[in-house]
Amino acid sequence: MVNVFEYIDYRKLLKDLYEENKKKHPYFSLRYIAQKVGFKSAGFFTNIIQGKRNISAEYIFKFAELFKFKKKETEYFELLVNFAQAKHHSQKRFYFEKILAYKNSKIAVTDAQNYEFYSKWYYTAIRELVDLHPVTDNYEDLAKLVSPPIKASEAKHALELLVRMGFIKKDKTGVYHQTERFITTGYEAQSVAITNFLLDTSDLAKMAVDRFPREKRSMSTLTVGVSNECYLSIEERLKDFRREILEMVRADKNPDTIYHVNFHIFPMSKSK
Repeated sequence: MVNVFEYIDYRKLLKDLYEENKKKHPYFSLRYIAQKVGFKSAGFFTNIIQGKRNISAEYIFKFAELFKFKKKETEYFELLVNFAQAKHHSQKRFYFEKILAYKNSKIAVTDAQNYEFYSKWYYTAIRELVDLHPVTDNYEDLAKLVSPPIKASEAKHALELLVRMGFIKKDKTGVYHQTERFITTGYEAQSVAITNFLLDTSDLAKMAVDRFPREKRSMSTLTVGVSNECYLSIEERLKDFRREILEMVRADKNPDTIYHVNFHIFPMSKSK
């Protein structure tokens, strides 16, 4: 049975609800949905679940009535719709945090941890420091190792989070170790958490211009005119280069500093 609170994608939820009801009731067709919800065509529902059309606030409650949602289910469904259809990151973050905080939500346990991991830039930095230094529960020293420095309480919370997520563990001598050398979000990661992380590390890059001498940082920029085909080729080359960097890091026998590598490519004009 479909559980509304196990979903983060309202389109997937609607698709599963439709398929579940169609199995139980032969009359439950696309035309039936159109009549009940008020669509002009039976294909409108298909466009919604395929991401080609959005739904208005009016349809949120009509769908809730169609699928016999209770009050809490309707509230949660409304959050999912607003999250999916938000146009700006600040709006997405607002609704996503409300979804995570919703006490009935079944995604909160795992997604909340992942969201928190990418909410602070220094969580990833400390995870890497564990592989370079004999990190213990001396939070004051650990806080000073991070650049820019953080509070001891923040260092303590970072270690607790990394242990809870299974990214690091403490040995019998009290020294922390990584459980896996590398983690990745994947190239298609579009979550709110990753966007938060990208914004934070972009801010760090701006600060680095004044905080580090030229020989300790490398920054450059290009402004070029390209076709969509060329852009896709550039993006693919960047993926390959990221893989090359990871291979270089794997082969590095004596790392002594944590670096953050940013790649930015974005349009500066409208297309013709």
